[in-house]
Amino acid sequence: MTIIAARMGKPCHFRAVDLYLLPGLGADGRLFDRLDLSGHAPQRIDWPAMPEGSSLNDYASALASRVDASRAHALIGVSMGGMVAQELALLTKPKRTVIISSWKGPQEMPMPLRLLRGTHPERLLTPAFVKRTLPFVCWQMGLEDADDERLFDAFIHDTAIEQLRVQIAAVLAWEGPKRPVPSLSRIHGDADRLMPIGHIEDAEVIHGGGHFMVYNRAGDVSKALRKVLQAGG
Repeated sequence: MTIIAARMGKPCHFRAVDLYLLPGLGADGRLFDRLDLSGHAPQRIDWPAMPEGSSLNDYASALASRVDASRAHALIGVSMGGMVAQELALLTKPKRTVIISSWKGPQEMPMPLRLLRGTHPERLLTPAFVKRTLPFVCWQMGLEDADDERLFDAFIHDTAIEQLRVQIAAVLAWEGPKRPVPSLSRIHGDADRLMPIGHIEDAEVIHGGGHFMVYNRAGDVSKALRKVLQAGG
């Protein structure tokens, strides 16, 4: 189906597809509240509770039934969601996979994180540890104002610490998708402190965007997404 949207008197043509939105580690669909995805059918996917030892491929397998692969669709994932989107793409065959503030594999992780692989740092995660490290985590995430902080606090409050441990372990153990992901695009901020852009290649760059930019730079991210989706036909 072709939709014609008039902006400033000039029609813009693009194909509408179902969009499946996967949030970051410890987050949920509220992360996408400010995105403008008009003209498409966005569906937010929250993380299922998973047992200890689950991999990101296990997450993708658990989520595959939520995607109607018989319809034209795109997968859009942020951070951990971008990693799972790549695994999920091999199962559902989307028209386009878009990763935002995310990695394609461990080779893109900063060295301090790569050194943590296999050491299971998630075992140190306790409520007291989270509280003690929260100021640093907020800085690393690129939170900019009270609204950012309120949403991030809600994510922490609403996510069981046991599930945070499972997700952290799965991300650190990820080796990347087993096969190249067709029609893969990426959007990344050049001020991302958690996933520095120096390790990232071939991205649509959001200038000044940090790791939380899908929320606090939603206008810029929406524009970049529309560009990528239009390119996907």
